[in-house]
Amino acid sequence: MGGGRGGRALEGELEALKEALYNYYGALNEVKAGIVKVSLPDKPQALIRFEQCQALNVQLLSGGLLGQPHIWLLEVAIIRDTQSLFAGLQNTKSE
Repeated sequence: MGGGRGGRALEGELEALKEALYNYYGALNEVKAGIVKVSLPDKPQALIRFEQCQALNVQLLSGGLLGQPHIWLLEVAIIRDTQSLFAGLQNTKSE
């Protein structure tokens, strides 16, 4: 990511998104495995937006992200990578 305050701030936010996704999907896996006393964290807002756009088969049309699509694309990349990782873990467990 580029230098400067903006780049570092964005990098920090994307890292926080990745951590939130790992916590969310990790807790989901524990719930599916029947581990007791697991509280499911709130679904990250970026994941909610991603799922809404996917369900409606539309791109973001308005708002601040349209003017800065690189941020949205980085969020989408992190979400897809995390979904793939945890889907692979689920497939491995079921085999």
